[in-house]
Amino acid sequence: MPNAQAAIVIMMLTTSVEVWWQWRKRHKETGFIWPQSELSNAPVNLIAVLLTLAMIGVSLVSAFSPTRSDINAEKDYSINNVLIGCALNATLVVVLLPILSAGSLQVLNDLGFRLTNWRQQFMEGMQTALASFLPVMLVLLATFWIRTPQATHPLLKLLQQDGQLQTFAAVVLAAVILAPLVEELMFRVILLGWLKTKTNSTEAIVISSVAFAAVHGPLDGIALMPLALLLGFLYDRRRSYWSVFVAHAFFNLTNVVQTMSAR
Repeated sequence: MPNAQAAIVIMMLTTSVEVWWQWRKRHKETGFIWPQSELSNAPVNLIAVLLTLAMIGVSLVSAFSPTRSDINAEKDYSINNVLIGCALNATLVVVLLPILSAGSLQVLNDLGFRLTNWRQQFMEGMQTALASFLPVMLVLLATFWIRTPQATHPLLKLLQQDGQLQTFAAVVLAAVILAPLVEELMFRVILLGWLKTKTNSTEAIVISSVAFAAVHGPLDGIALMPLALLLGFLYDRRRSYWSVFVAHAFFNLTNVVQTMSAR
């Protein structure tokens, strides 16, 4: 349904422009887009940092392996692969959270795992996701000439080939829930939080965003850089894990919906 996909893209671009316009007005009136969070700085557990850096290193080696594109082109990605990835991401969350908190709920609260003002956190996340559509699509447009069907993300490629309900549910679980849960924990809470103890906020946001983009591979990474920077900026200003999770999850959901609408 190409017409449905075009309608979704137009709606995304329109809402994205509207968010940027509102942000411009807010910045002009108040001097900022988001007010700085008043939460006290919580130290990031060094063991959690080392584990995160190790996992990022492994992901980078895989993402930039010379044989990765050939393997992806030949490999028949199945729902079993999706479920294995789900199990791995769920395990990472279960392992990292207790290490990060060191048994203290207050530490988790200071790192952004709080449910107070949840409506505001949700709206901030949604606005950030909507704002990301415009720059991401501009990057996609600028790089369309080097993109091939073989470079399509395996999860989206699976949806293109198999639109059954169980496949759709598995992809949503993997891409919309578990991937944002673990990636925001690693790249925003742990990596960005730790980098802020070593440098200033701007450099910490850029470095963590480059790392986030890079683990998704060269082509996807370029397109995801605007999203990564906005997520880093949101977490740095608002210190809300749930805000960046909502933004990341909704962004991924739109990709899944676009893929299904094109079938």
